[in-house]
Amino acid sequence: MPKWHWLGLNAQLGTFLSGVFTVFVTNMHVVFEEKYTRNNNCSIENKQQEINIMNNFVICWSYKIILCLSIVTILISFFLLYSVYAQIYQGMIAYVIWIIFYEAVNFLLCFLSTSTPIMTPGDVKFLRWFGLISRMFMHGFWMSFVIKFAQKTYKKSQMQSDTTFYSRRLSTIVESKRERPQYPNFPKLGYPSQSRRPSNRGRGRGD
Repeated sequence: MPKWHWLGLNAQLGTFLSGVFTVFVTNMHVVFEEKYTRNNNCSIENKQQEINIMNNFVICWSYKIILCLSIVTILISFFLLYSVYAQIYQGMIAYVIWIIFYEAVNFLLCFLSTSTPIMTPGDVKFLRWFGLISRMFMHGFWMSFVIKFAQKTYKKSQMQSDTTFYSRRLSTIVESKRERPQYPNFPKLGYPSQSRRPSNRGRGRGD
């Protein structure tokens, strides 16, 4: 099977770099969000002054949601790195599904938080949207390597399973033939036919 390359990277190396990229970017994202969302005023007075319940939820719980999602993302990224080493395509599929969910939730939180003036000042909105869009673009770039390597790993595992199945089936057939009782081959007894027997009656009368 020909090797797949893109921009000088093969599928396996691109998948490995995808996990490394996600770990570093997720740590940077947590540090940035901690600076602007962790210290927001979430007191009872602030809740009573605010009319929009969704804004209150974003102000009080956005950083906690981001932190929980980031921890899970880092764990899945390390599992992706192990999946590259152990050739486990399930880990790559789980990584792709989780990254899509992770970025969708981050997009929703960024949209809700930037629409709340109390939470995000005007000069921070540009940085948050720029970081989110650039990260989503880079995740889409690296996930192309992950999907390609997951396909190759799945095909390889299917070939190995088929080979194992046929080898086990052949070994069972051979073992069943060995276990059958073998009888000695006795020579077959041949009896002369009646047409070849000499007729003694005719010879006695002639004499």
